[in-house]
Amino acid sequence: MRHVLLMAFVVVTGCVSDPRDPNTWIKKLDSPVDQKEAVRELVKIKDPAAVDPLINFYKKNHDPEVLKAIATFKDKRQVPVMIDSLEFTEESFDNAATAAAALGETPDPSAVDPLIKALQKPLSVKTRANIVKLEAMRSLGKIRDGKAVPALAKILETPADEQDFFLNKEAAEQLGNLGDARAVPSLVRGLFMTGRGADIFSVSRVSLLQIGKAGVQALIDAHDHKNAALEADAKKYEFRPGVIEQKTALILGDLRAKDAIPAMQAELKKPQKGDNHTGALYALGMIADPSTTKDMTGVLGDAKRDFKVRISAAEALNFAGDPASLPALLQIAKTGDVMKDKEKYPDVRLAAAMAYARLGGPAEAAAFAPVAAGEKAATEEFKEDAERLEVAKKCGKDVTCYAQVLESDPKLTHQEKAAFMLARMGKPALPALLKKLSTREPIVRFAVLFGIAKIADKSSTEAKKALDAQIEVDRTKPPMRPLVEEMRAVRAEINSKG
Repeated sequence: MRHVLLMAFVVVTGCVSDPRDPNTWIKKLDSPVDQKEAVRELVKIKDPAAVDPLINFYKKNHDPEVLKAIATFKDKRQVPVMIDSLEFTEESFDNAATAAAALGETPDPSAVDPLIKALQKPLSVKTRANIVKLEAMRSLGKIRDGKAVPALAKILETPADEQDFFLNKEAAEQLGNLGDARAVPSLVRGLFMTGRGADIFSVSRVSLLQIGKAGVQALIDAHDHKNAALEADAKKYEFRPGVIEQKTALILGDLRAKDAIPAMQAELKKPQKGDNHTGALYALGMIADPSTTKDMTGVLGDAKRDFKVRISAAEALNFAGDPASLPALLQIAKTGDVMKDKEKYPDVRLAAAMAYARLGGPAEAAAFAPVAAGEKAATEEFKEDAERLEVAKKCGKDVTCYAQVLESDPKLTHQEKAAFMLARMGKPALPALLKKLSTREPIVRFAVLFGIAKIADKSSTEAKKALDAQIEVDRTKPPMRPLVEEMRAVRAEINSKG
C-alpha cells in the first residue's frame, strides 16, 4: 500500500530530477535562485553537454565565475568566447586573465594573434593587470606558433624600469618552449639582464639549451664581443669585466660546442679579466675534446696564474675525463703549493688531488696511496681522495659494482666517485644514475646530473621522465633551488642532443 501511495505521489508531483544528469542543472541556469549552484554542479559533473549552455549563459552576463567554469572543460568550443574575452583594462582584467590561460589548454592557431595583441597592450609597471600578459605568454608557449617569437622577444628585451621584470623571465622561458632559433639573440641578452635585485640567467640558459646547436655561433660572436646590442648593454649597465666571456662560455660548454674550441683556447692566452679564464676552462672541460687537454694541464701547472683559475683547470680536467691528464694532476697534487707572503697554501694541490681521485682508476689508487699517507697540510682531504680511488680499485670497470656503491654505500665520497665513474661508462650506466637522482646530497646529486647529461640524449625517455618528476618534487623547496635549476638545464640539454 505504501509503495502504491509513493508512486501516486511521483505521478502527481512529476519525475524526480537526477542531480547527476547535466540537463537537470542546465535547465536551472535561467533561474536567478539556482544558477550559481547550477554552474558549480555542472563543473563537478564535467559532461561536455554543458559547454554550449554555459557559453550562452556567459554571453548574457559576462560573469567571471561562469568563464572560469567554461575553462575547466578544456573544450575547443570555448576558443571563440575566450578570444572575445581578451579585451581588458588595468581596472578590469579578471576575465581576460582567465581567457588567456584557457587558450593555452585548447591550443588553436586562431588564438595566436589575439594573444599577441593582449601581450602588446601598454601597461604601467606595477599594475596587477600584468597577469593577463603573463598568462598570454604561457599560452603562446603551449600553442607553439613561431609567429609569437618577435612579440615574446620584445618583452624579454624590455628594460626592468619599463615593465614588471617577471614578464622578462616568463618571456625567456616561453621562447625556450617555442624552440625557435630566431629567439637566440634576445636570449643571449637575457643572460645578463637584471631587475629589482633578480636576474634571468638560469631561465635564459635553459631556453638556449632547448634551442640547442642553432645558438652556438651567436654565443661565440657574443663571447668575442661581436654582438652590438649586448655591447651597448655592457656599456650602459657597466657589466663587470669578463662576465660576457664567462657566461657565454658556460652555455657553449653545456652545448658541448666543438666549434667554440678555438675561441676558448684563444681566451686562455689573453690577460685574465674577471672570470674569463674560468669560463673558458669550464667550456673546454665540458666539450671534452682530447686535443684541448694540454691547454687545461698547461693552466693547471702555470704557477704565474691566479690560483682560482688553476683550481678551475683541475675541475675542468675531471669533466673532460681524459686519462692523459692524470700524470699532470698527480704532479700538482704533490708539488703545487701556492706561495703567498712566503707561506705555502695547498688550495691548488687539493683541487688537483680531488680531480685525480674523481678521474682515476685502480692504477691511480696505487699511485696515490703513498701521496695521501705522506700528506701533512691537508690530511683529511687527501684521505677522502684515497677513499674515492679505493672505490675504483674495488670496482674496476664493473657497472654493477659502481651502481651498488652509488645506491647503498654510506660515504658520500664513495657515492660521488661511483657517479663520476658511471658517467664515463655509457648507456648501461644510465639506470643507476637515474635511480639516485632523488638524493638530497648536493655533492652526489651534481655528480649524478653530470653523468646523466653526459650519457642521455633525446631518445632517453626514462631520463626525461625521471628529471621531470624530480623537478616537480623539488621545485617548491627553496634549499633545492640550485639543484632544480641544474636539473632543468640537464633536461633541456639532453633533449637537444641527437
